[in-house]
Amino acid sequence: MKTKLFTFLAIAIFFSVTTQAQSLDEIIKQHIVATGGAEKWANLTTLKMNGSIEIAPGMKAPFVMYFKNKNKFRFELEVQGLTMIQALDVDSGWSVVPFSGKTDPERMSEEEIKSSKQQADFTGDLYNYKEKGNTVELMGKEDMEGTDTYKLKITRKNNDITYMYLDATSYLSLKETTKIMMQDKEIESATIPSNYQDVKGFKFPFSLELRGGDDESTGQTMTIESIEINPSIDDALFVMPAIASAVQPKTEEVK
Repeated sequence: MKTKLFTFLAIAIFFSVTTQAQSLDEIIKQHIVATGGAEKWANLTTLKMNGSIEIAPGMKAPFVMYFKNKNKFRFELEVQGLTMIQALDVDSGWSVVPFSGKTDPERMSEEEIKSSKQQADFTGDLYNYKEKGNTVELMGKEDMEGTDTYKLKITRKNNDITYMYLDATSYLSLKETTKIMMQDKEIESATIPSNYQDVKGFKFPFSLELRGGDDESTGQTMTIESIEINPSIDDALFVMPAIASAVQPKTEEVK
């Protein structure tokens, strides 16, 4: 009798785990389909985004972001005629922060490079997550201001953790909270994407609210104004310049 009971429990546990795994895989598949589909993401090699960030009430600063091959990234933010630059060139990164009086490019720290690598991968944590070394767990359903969401726990191979909340109907991300270690401190941040729009078959959020943590009720708003799919971008845009002219007018991509 004990043997039969043990066998029954083992089978029940097996089917419970299998069902959960299939459910998670289906949720991730639906998310990829909702944002454009695996084939389109596989063929996306470069991106360019233009927009603005609300840096103070009633004050916006224009920005431009360049992405290439999921391992090159450049962000430019213009404030009162000065341009801040952050760039990643595969395994090396650099920045120019003129607001503090520095006009020459400086090397990023290892932690800053790690963070930039995460930003450079425009496909996100769920696309090909196993190949990226990420693990994903389905934490169940959770209500988010009246909307049913699937709560996913994503652990990256560097042990950073992100909780992603997917709309249970559209499968689009409604919120992401992330915890990373930087300078021996745990840094928490939250991103609230909204205003999803179609761009050549892809679904991108054109509004992103950036919060310092999940407990904060408000934050900075990043507004996307335009997105270019697979534009031609020169590799030189990501290479660290040797002179202070790096803060001069933006280098445009090669057409």
